[in-house]
Amino acid sequence: MRQFTLLIILFFVSVATKAQSQENVYNNSNTKNSNTNNQQISPAVQDTTTKIQYEEIQIQSKSVRSEKKAKSLKADQLEEAEKSELKDSNNSSQLLKTAQFQFETNYSNSKHQLYRRSPNNLEFSSMVKSANLYKEILPSSFEKHFYTYLISKYNPNQFNELEQAAKLNPTKTEVQQELAVFGIAVDNQELADSVTMQMITQNKITGGLLNYTSDLVNSIPANGTLLLHGYTELIPANYQRNTLGRDDIELISVDLMQSSAYQDRLEAKGFVMPNTTFVDTAFVQNFCALNTTKNIYLSMSFPKEYFQGMSSSLTTVGLTFAYNQTSLDYNAWNISLFEKVWKKHEMGVSKDQQSDALSANYLPTLISIARLYEEYNKTEEVKNTNQLILSVATRARKTGQLSKIKR
Repeated sequence: MRQFTLLIILFFVSVATKAQSQENVYNNSNTKNSNTNNQQISPAVQDTTTKIQYEEIQIQSKSVRSEKKAKSLKADQLEEAEKSELKDSNNSSQLLKTAQFQFETNYSNSKHQLYRRSPNNLEFSSMVKSANLYKEILPSSFEKHFYTYLISKYNPNQFNELEQAAKLNPTKTEVQQELAVFGIAVDNQELADSVTMQMITQNKITGGLLNYTSDLVNSIPANGTLLLHGYTELIPANYQRNTLGRDDIELISVDLMQSSAYQDRLEAKGFVMPNTTFVDTAFVQNFCALNTTKNIYLSMSFPKEYFQGMSSSLTTVGLTFAYNQTSLDYNAWNISLFEKVWKKHEMGVSKDQQSDALSANYLPTLISIARLYEEYNKTEEVKNTNQLILSVATRARKTGQLSKIKR
């Protein structure tokens, strides 16, 4: 019995142990399956996740593409804007180049005519148009200031435009000339001489030109009026008049008579002015006829067209033609200039292009002096003077015309 009981106990212990063992295995298995289930995703869930991730990628891709497209569009717009700006800039540049060419061509044409100093209506209209274009596109440019002054015809109220141009390009010859001439126009001799001295230092006015204009100023008897054509003589002649102390001489520029303000100044000095500011051959002839009491002497540098119609009223005096004067002993005056004032040893010596060309103006007086010496039977003087005439003609490159001049 005791053995049977022991067997029963052992059996239940064995069963319990086995059951416990199986339960442990089962629990372990459940734990393992539970862990595995926690780590794995069912196919349906996996498909949903993948779809979401794909859509997110698509959205990101579209966003990137949109951003790139926006950047590309912006770049294209900027490029088009730059092209348009460049095109406008090129167009403006071309317009300004054309305006500059037209202005300077018309201005130069008006200054190099043989019968007038003023621009005609077509030239002046084109010059105004060019100046206004610079005013619109480049209002602070040199051209705007300089052109605006030039079309004002020496208007003192526009002098600030010339000053601005001078600040932007102070060594430009044309600017210096206008500054000196403005000083002459308003009788500001300090300004005129200051600018002239700069030009002399820079060799824009040569020693040869100063010598010539010194002889030109000294050609005028006391209290005479010297009428000048162009800036080449005007600026150094004004300087020499001041240097030589010839305040008794009135220097008049036909260029400046385009200015009503300059005409007013002359009227205040007793001159009678033609009823116009358009300066041409008729204007000069009329001016001389209206002012016979003013002892007028015209520079020989005037084109011959100005002398036509009044040649019978002209007489050779030094480097000028005296207009309708009977009180002066021309022969005695010319011989006095030749023997006592002019530097004979320099007359036939080549110096520079401008003064060499102007030296031809000595010839009429030298020829008349040679004839006077012949009348006075001064053989040696005749010989020396004729030699000088040939030297001057050679310097001026007028040997081919010498026989014609002598007639």
